[in-house]
Amino acid sequence: MDIESLKLFLQIARHGSINKAANAMFLAQSTATNRLKQLEKSVGSPLFTRASVGVTLTAEGKRLLPIAIDVVEKIKAYKNLKEKEQTLTMVAGKALAAYELPRLISQYRKFNPHFKCYARSTSFNECVTAILSGSADIAFLGGEVYHPDLHQEFLPEDRIVLVTSRDHEWTNGFPGFKHWGSQEVITFGNDSAPFRKQIDLYLAKQGVFPNVIMELDSLSAVKEMVKENLGISMLPERTILHEKLCGSLAVLDVAEGRLLRPTVVVYPHYKKDDKVFQDFIHWIRCNY
Repeated sequence: MDIESLKLFLQIARHGSINKAANAMFLAQSTATNRLKQLEKSVGSPLFTRASVGVTLTAEGKRLLPIAIDVVEKIKAYKNLKEKEQTLTMVAGKALAAYELPRLISQYRKFNPHFKCYARSTSFNECVTAILSGSADIAFLGGEVYHPDLHQEFLPEDRIVLVTSRDHEWTNGFPGFKHWGSQEVITFGNDSAPFRKQIDLYLAKQGVFPNVIMELDSLSAVKEMVKENLGISMLPERTILHEKLCGSLAVLDVAEGRLLRPTVVVYPHYKKDDKVFQDFIHWIRCNY
């Protein structure tokens, strides 16, 4: 006695017709008839009385009806619960939300069509607060987090590079940090962002104190300003891949691969026992 046969039984009882029930379930009438016969064989008794104008429930069919309704509704509720369990609330820094999450969520959903999520971009500190308060299931961060209640996994790192317009004098070669002071600099405005802190610390170690003329809270705005040759900037490489490929921005690895932005997935320790959640984490590790 399988769930599809019980659904068919309920449709026949509702329509008073095997043919109409078959149409409602997009089945061939022969398939519906065979399923009903198998169900009656399993029950050990006819469930409908056949007549020229349709079918009516037998005494045994009437006894099965409330049981079938209960079973089908419980299975439906179970499936809804499983789908709800697949709904994840995500938080991420602005760079990751703009340049990584769209691809990851889209590709994951192709293989898991019932996957649903709510995503929000916010600051690093607010992401951590959301995980600790339980208002988010998972955070994608550009920096490490150490907390006894949280687990973190590291994804491939991202170079932080110098970005200039194609018309900039440094496009053909970086002259050295001693020349940095003469340049106007455009930065990502949130100085609490981990990659911004990394940049500030790295430049300070090189004896560089940038002439910052713009601080913008949008990476897209930073890139547009640089394209217009209004200044230079340092950005995570993943955020400028498109511009790099199409040649609208020049990219220089002035740190020679030593300035790297980590990408960290953070979630509560108890999520390590959640199979559905861990399937998602495994997929992220393999496809980031």
